Amino acid sequence: MDNQRNTNRNRTTASNSVNRRRMSEAQKAKKKKEARLIRILTYLVITILIAVIVLIVVSCNRKKNNNDIVDPSNPETIVETETKPTRSEVELVAVGDVLMHTPLLNYADNGDGTYDFNSIFDVMRDDISRADIAVCNQETPVDPTCDPDGGIHFIFNTPPEIVDAEINAGFDIATQCSNHTYDMGWDGILHTVDYWKSKSDKIKMIGANASQEERDTIFTYNKNGITFAMLNYTYGLNGFELPEDMPYLVTIIDDYNYDLIKSDISRAKELADFVIVFPHWGSEDVVGNTTDFQDYWAKVFTEAGADLIIGTHPHVCERIDWVTADNGNKALCYYSIGNYASNQQETPEVLGGMAKVKIVKENGKTYIDESATGVVPVVTHNENLGGFTDRVVCYKLSDYTEDLAYEHDIYVNGRDNFSLERLHELADEIFGKWIISY
Repeated sequence: MDNQRNTNRNRTTASNSVNRRRMSEAQKAKKKKEARLIRILTYLVITILIAVIVLIVVSCNRKKNNNDIVDPSNPETIVETETKPTRSEVELVAVGDVLMHTPLLNYADNGDGTYDFNSIFDVMRDDISRADIAVCNQETPVDPTCDPDGGIHFIFNTPPEIVDAEINAGFDIATQCSNHTYDMGWDGILHTVDYWKSKSDKIKMIGANASQEERDTIFTYNKNGITFAMLNYTYGLNGFELPEDMPYLVTIIDDYNYDLIKSDISRAKELADFVIVFPHWGSEDVVGNTTDFQDYWAKVFTEAGADLIIGTHPHVCERIDWVTADNGNKALCYYSIGNYASNQQETPEVLGGMAKVKIVKENGKTYIDESATGVVPVVTHNENLGGFTDRVVCYKLSDYTEDLAYEHDIYVNGRDNFSLERLHELADEIFGKWIISY
């Protein structure tokens, strides 16, 4: 009996031991499963937290960068929208011939070999500099290697300090291609180009070139997200001819260069949003009216892709009009904006125009906003100081007074029935509806 009991006891003990081992293994498996679940939950929580943080950062940045628009149906709801600029604007102004005759050189002469032309631009400095792009026509060479010449024999060379004065006035671009560009010869053009290049960080010059590569490069200028291409040509060189091996110095508007000019404008159209042609053309002192040459070439420029044409040379103002080419292209044409500064002595020669054009780029299209485009009449005020010396300052006609008119050299010398009233009548006659304030 005792042996039987011992045997049963041993069997019970062994069974309990097996059960305990099985329970221990089950508990271990359960704990491992719980630990794995905890790890998974931990990773999930961390991932969710990171995602929440990223969303918060992105949301904050969007609120900084976007406009908040209140839903009118629920004033407490703010809808975030991205600000994508679709409209760019540029205000361009351009003035006519800067022509330094001998009396103006004498006034600017400091007596030590240097010159100061800044006073010419003093009154209108703010009007010029506040434009996005300001252009002037530098009528004459600026060859620092030759003596100044004020045109007594119809040959000009202006001291290069005129360029500094134009920079100080706020001009960004100067056109240099005119009938006087060759007055100092081919080497005078090269010296002129070199001087402009020395100032290229402050002002750009177009129209005169030192190489074929420069001549064939379309000048572009970027402002406010709009790319402009600008081209400058002249009708001739006062009888001078370009050297056969240097046809690149300037480009003459004639039948020989017809295809070249059209190609220039077509290439410019591909490179830029807006193309401007600055032709030196027309007949001197013919007030208001244009020539067949101007009318013909205005259409050529427009058909090739010009958007704006601003002419100089006649030394008097001419009409402003839209030109429509046979292919449907349109361009606004200022046939002549006259003189800006000179010593010319007829009333129409002292009335100039500052072209003011608003160019808009919107949804991929670039156009002229005619509601903000026109001309600001200007007056070349001239006081004769004796000794073949004249002080010249330019005014807006709207700021010109009767007292100033009485001081003008033309009035003092009793020439041409000069008066403030006549200046206004002439401006109204030539420009009409295009006159705007500035």
